[in-house]
Formats: sequence, structure tokens, C-alpha cells
Amino acid sequence: MKIAFIGLGKMGSAMVKRLLQSGYEVIVFNRTPSKMLPLQALGAKPGESIAQAVSQADIVMTCLLNDKALLEVAEEMVPHIQSKAIHIGLSTILPDTAQAIEALHQKKGGHYISATVLGVPTVADHGELTTFCAGAEPYLEIAIPILKAFSGQIVALGNETKAPNIMKICMNYSLMTTLELISELYTFAEKSGLDTEMVRKGLHQIYAHPSFKLYIDKIHARDFDHVNFNMQGGSKDVSIFQEAFSRVGVAPEIGNVVKSRFISALSLGMENKDWSGIYEVIRAQSGLK
Repeated sequence: MKIAFIGLGKMGSAMVKRLLQSGYEVIVFNRTPSKMLPLQALGAKPGESIAQAVSQADIVMTCLLNDKALLEVAEEMVPHIQSKAIHIGLSTILPDTAQAIEALHQKKGGHYISATVLGVPTVADHGELTTFCAGAEPYLEIAIPILKAFSGQIVALGNETKAPNIMKICMNYSLMTTLELISELYTFAEKSGLDTEMVRKGLHQIYAHPSFKLYIDKIHARDFDHVNFNMQGGSKDVSIFQEAFSRVGVAPEIGNVVKSRFISALSLGMENKDWSGIYEVIRAQSGLK
């Protein structure tokens, strides 16, 4: 089974490594050709173009920055994809966009599986992502064994392709807004004279999930140079969350606050810092150095 993988950011590259380790033949394509080189060294084959890459593949996987990038790639690849091929979309996108991609494939008789992941690239490296997926059952059954290459847990959500995108927004919105909360708590504790180590220990008890512990420790250590997800990506994601909430008539009030933090961070040149670095914005705005 040949897999074409389009989009080789940190997460996409980690996924490709796991696919290669699992024995899949992978054709990679990225508009920045240098991103293909490390994966070629591991056995991936470089695609000359999107059309050439997908025309050879039984499975096409995309892991792209945003809705616009995915829609552009889908428009480009759908005329060239094999009729029997399955497109597995891994990007964080609006639920409506997932349905639009599915409709593009249906016009040609093609097949789309929506799959979103929880975790950072280092979690993908170990094959421990949590993956939510949905689509027509026969094609979902084909997709799930492939997703296991980089997933520790797979949750199938039925045949509505927008379901994983809704789930991803719910989970990541929870994490993103918790970064705001933890940052505010640390700033309050520091200004009030409380040892922040006590805050760290208390939050570890309340937020026992590894993802929360990871970011509690990053904020505690003010370690924002070791990046799991950068500020630019965080700003992009909160815009998706705001739009998704607004489309169904829900006001994302906490998200609006977090968006203002990202805007401030980006204006300070922090685009390549970890997104939990909004703590530095809150500290500065509160008069701490």
C-alpha cells in the first residue's frame, strides 16, 4: 500500500517517520523541498509535485497549516487522485471545511476520512497520539490500521466527517484556555509572594493529564524556547476556534482573551516561542520583569 503524505511540518514529519518505521512505502511532498530531505534519508520517496505524488498512492494523507492551505491542496490533487484512493485529512480545520473536502472527493467518486490528533510532535515520535476519526465505515476500516502507526489511542466517531474536527476544537480549546488560566495563577501567586513551586504541585494534582503537567512545568520554568507548538500556530488555532464557535452562535469569550495574548506576543517577536509563552505577556502586563 503506497501512501502519499503532503505537509511536512514538525507533526507531519513525525508521522511520516512512524509510517516508515511501520513498513509503509511513503511518497512525501512539501512546497519547501528541503523539508523532504531528512525523510528521504529514512527511505521516503520525494514527490515532484502534488499531482505526481497522489497519482501513485492508495492513501493520501495531508497535514497542513490551515483551512486555506488544505482547500488549495485538495483542489489541486483531486483531479489526479486514484478513484479507489482514500484521503485522510489530519489538519486542524473548521468542521465546515472537512465537509467541503469530502464534497470535493464525492464529485469524483472519491473517499475522505477526517482524522484529528491530540499531542505534540514528540508524542507522535513515540506513536502515542490520540486520534479521532470519522467517515464511511469501509474506508474507516482501512484507515485505522494506518493511523495506528503514530497513535496510542484511536477513537472512531462514526460517519460524519466533521465530528473529529469538532472534537479537536473542544479538546484544544480546553488546553489553550487553561494556558491563560495557569499563566494568570502564576502571575497572581508571584505578585502575592507565594512560592510558585507550591502552585506547581497543586496544579499537578488538579490537572493530572500529562499534557497539562507538561505546560504547567513549562510555565513554571519559563521554558518557552523548547517549542511543542509555537505562538504563530496558537494564534492560527484560536482564530479557527473563534470562527467555529461563532458559526453556531456561541461567543468564545475566553478565546477572545487568549487571542489578545497571542497578538501581544507576536508583536513582541515571540512567534517562534512555545504558545505557553503567553505567560510572559501576562507577567509584563502585570508589571513583573
